[in-house]
Amino acid sequence: MKKRILALSLAAAMLVGAMASCNAKEEVVSSAVEARDISLVLWGSENDQDFLKSTSAEWATKYAEANADVKSVTVDVQIVGEGDSKGTALNDLDAAADVFGVASDAVGDLVNATAIYKMPDSIANEIKNVATDATYSASLFDGSCYGFPYTTNTAEIMFYNKSMFNEDEVKSLNTILDKDLGEGVTNLVVDFNSGWNGMTWFATGGAELYTGGDTKVNTLNKPEAAEVLKYMQAKFAEKKVIDTDSNDSAAGLLKDGAAAALFYGSWSKGSFSDALGDNYGVAELPSLTIEGTSITDAHLKCFGGNKMLVIKATTKEPEAALDLAQYITSEENQLKRFEAVGMLPAAKSAASNSAVTADPSIAAEVAQSAYVLNSTSAVGASGWWAESGGLLGDIMTGTIAADDIQGKLDTLVETMQANFA
Repeated sequence: MKKRILALSLAAAMLVGAMASCNAKEEVVSSAVEARDISLVLWGSENDQDFLKSTSAEWATKYAEANADVKSVTVDVQIVGEGDSKGTALNDLDAAADVFGVASDAVGDLVNATAIYKMPDSIANEIKNVATDATYSASLFDGSCYGFPYTTNTAEIMFYNKSMFNEDEVKSLNTILDKDLGEGVTNLVVDFNSGWNGMTWFATGGAELYTGGDTKVNTLNKPEAAEVLKYMQAKFAEKKVIDTDSNDSAAGLLKDGAAAALFYGSWSKGSFSDALGDNYGVAELPSLTIEGTSITDAHLKCFGGNKMLVIKATTKEPEAALDLAQYITSEENQLKRFEAVGMLPAAKSAASNSAVTADPSIAAEVAQSAYVLNSTSAVGASGWWAESGGLLGDIMTGTIAADDIQGKLDTLVETMQANFA
């Protein structure tokens, strides 16, 4: 077995550096390490649990066998998804996992809180050689690498019932929402209360979110974005569109024939494929035209981002934690993860594997990638997450009237700009 561990001297140097950045007392690392038991905590999303448990168990066995100074290794895999891990870790870093997954836009806040390791140049170079350019870039903050990328995702693609829509019809959101599907059938299911999915309605109207660097402005209040939101509000009122933030609920609506299409991530393709059976269809997001506006055949855009494993700066086992993260994100295990939950791999060789490229949901995701508004790790993105969810829900339910949408977007921008001050 090829040993994939880091030198103790490197781990010790990283530990001292991380502690210094946290203004903690300098740690004295002995060169003589007695045989010990190692215990790590690993956080991951709910649908990732089976993969993470089996893979970390494999790693634990191999790591113990490869290190004479280790008596036993255990990994406690807990459910804390990428969307919650940053906030949970920053709330109580001591109680946080040694290794946890994050979305790329969380990195900046974690770095500024001195909560995660900066990768040594040797590890960063290895990550750069393995990962695609986009996923490696997403692991950087101020030019330094902080994570092991394991997937790239474009947030949303479309799943649909082929007995209700054909391949041409799903190219147009107007056609999707205007088609009469009969009593008790809604045309489209979306998640309106999610800032991640909700960016679609802003970005399709040409709005952009800048969250750092030299340009600290955003254009989320563009009049065209307001027009898209008005259009969707009207379709929601007609019950052509309904809202759900539950994967199980969405799959159930498809299975029961109560919904014809939905926007969701490819990671849930298994549920939707099972629900639709022979009628399973998948495509990139459609285009939209709104009469009387400049929005003509505008391809729906969406947030795009990447996910990576990061190491807690205060972990008591930095060498083991790094090795575990490296093992989970190897090319081989990224392919296994794809087979288990459908995640598009971040590793170059895995992403180009024929089993990956042949998957129709991956083909749809790749096609949609041309219409992505990249999320960012820059500090300030939190303003969007804090403000967007309730606003979108209130717009779609009509709590905010159509004539008031533009004013609410102006207020949104003013509030977010204040976060940069």
